[in-house]
Amino acid sequence: MMRLMGAVLVAFGAAWLGLTAAAELGRKVRRLEQLSIGLELLERELWERGSPLPQVLEELSLRTGEPASTLFAQCAAACGRLDWEPFPDAWRRLVTELEGLAPEGRAALLPLGEVLGRYEAQGQREAIAQARAALDRERERAEGEKLRMGRVYQALGLSGGAFLVILLL
Repeated sequence: MMRLMGAVLVAFGAAWLGLTAAAELGRKVRRLEQLSIGLELLERELWERGSPLPQVLEELSLRTGEPASTLFAQCAAACGRLDWEPFPDAWRRLVTELEGLAPEGRAALLPLGEVLGRYEAQGQREAIAQARAALDRERERAEGEKLRMGRVYQALGLSGGAFLVILLL
């Protein structure tokens, strides 16, 4: 009985690992989607309302999902500390510290720090559109990886668990 219970636990553990790995691919796609939505909202706010950047970032931190909300909230706070750290440096630091973002996604966001709050609205809008397009390409690539590798991770977890049960019994 104890052997059977151990085999079942091992099978569930292996299946859980495979399903968790597949779910992480889905979370990666959602993080990229939220960043892209956040940039779209930022572009609209700067273009239509022309509000000051700190105010726009603070409002967007409340209207977007993770990780965009954290990035915008921290950037709004960084706007209040411009005496100690220039905005481009703060943006670079915050984007680098952003969790769950691939190097390609970071590379898409990094140039925005040099443009936001500095140039005319059209220049900011173009830079945001370029970053959003790069994030969308990264999201599409991540969706393809999720479809392809998600099934592989699930199958490996389930078959690995079944193999271990056979081996243990």
